[in-house]
Amino acid sequence: MFGRKKKAEEQRNAIEMVANFVDYQVETERMKDAARTSERPVAILKPQIPIGSGNSAGWFGGNAELPEGTAWPEQDGHKLLFVGQIDLAALPRDIWSGIGPRNGWLGIFLPGHGEFKPKVLHFDGPLVETNGPPPNSAGWTRSFNFDAPQTFALPRWPIVVENRSGDELHQANSAVQADEQLQSTVLDPAYHPFDRDTMSLLFETLGESVTHMAREIVRFPAMKKLRSEDAAWFERMQPIILETFVRFFEIEGRMRTKREFTGFETAAFVADLAQLDAYDCQYLKNDDDGYCELVLREAKLLEWQPDRSDLRRWWHRYDSGLTNHALKAYTTDPDLLPPALSSRVQSEWQRQTSDGFGAMGHAPLGHIYTPHGPDSPNEVLLELHTSQLTGWIWGDCYSLVLLIDRKALQRGDFSSIMFDITN
Repeated sequence: MFGRKKKAEEQRNAIEMVANFVDYQVETERMKDAARTSERPVAILKPQIPIGSGNSAGWFGGNAELPEGTAWPEQDGHKLLFVGQIDLAALPRDIWSGIGPRNGWLGIFLPGHGEFKPKVLHFDGPLVETNGPPPNSAGWTRSFNFDAPQTFALPRWPIVVENRSGDELHQANSAVQADEQLQSTVLDPAYHPFDRDTMSLLFETLGESVTHMAREIVRFPAMKKLRSEDAAWFERMQPIILETFVRFFEIEGRMRTKREFTGFETAAFVADLAQLDAYDCQYLKNDDDGYCELVLREAKLLEWQPDRSDLRRWWHRYDSGLTNHALKAYTTDPDLLPPALSSRVQSEWQRQTSDGFGAMGHAPLGHIYTPHGPDSPNEVLLELHTSQLTGWIWGDCYSLVLLIDRKALQRGDFSSIMFDITN
């Protein structure tokens, strides 16, 4: 009897728990729908591209600019890391339904370790550039492939404000479009190395591919059972590829004697490399007699190759590294990049940031449970998207959302900031 009562009570508790969960989910979706369909103005924070084209509304990364004598914010005895600062005067006047300060700056700081407590400072007056600790070891920063990680700093991106309405932000066309698969090669001046570091990157990545080819052209036939026509192909290609190996490192040797690199000299090095022979060997399987089934193809070293090709592997490392170095150079001084490379990366970066680095006064693009929007007590102070251009990564590549109580915002009190990570 008592067992039946206990079991019935457990069932009622389970039903109640499920009902409460469903009600909570329904209420959350209702809150999100109200926030996402609101036509209130939204501030989209986009990178200033080209850098220096007009006035900016602040910046992300780099160093802070604070009133002289301002103590750098700390948490548990450790200095916080600088994320960026935003000019409140550049925001739409009616953002957050018109409440909150419209003068001065918001400085955003985050801890690199320990409990994650965002810190937002509101300040005004004459500012001086202030150095903070480099964010090279924080869990939310993405390290770039630079040679001096101990001095790594987030790229300094000037930002501009684009006004949109909240409902427009959540329309289907706000989805990020996938980049087209272009048949890009280093033969294109837009992919040329532009300084000693990127020239070394090219020869390092390409040299690994050349060494692999030379090794396998000799080793593979000795290790595998080949049909006569395939064995003859390897025998014919061996002296050709070994000559490529020798000539490649001769070209590299000449490159490393150079102190400076002009566009003309770089083009000449690339032209020399383009003459070198290469091959692609795709090993499919062994047939019933134990012979290798191969797809063998002759090529030139710098020709475009499909992703499945072994000869293409070096390209991904080079392209990624070149972009990282171009990003660091561009945000330091845009004139450091040659015109073709600069035009390409600026176009790519504009496309990647069609919805900005973040937004203010809106419903987040992803899902959060924290109440927000006009029917809640909270406003979205700032959403920051995961972005390789800024060096941020939030959760599994989502967004960090900073929220503030509406009454506190109206008072200009930024001392209690809530946060959420979208999913």
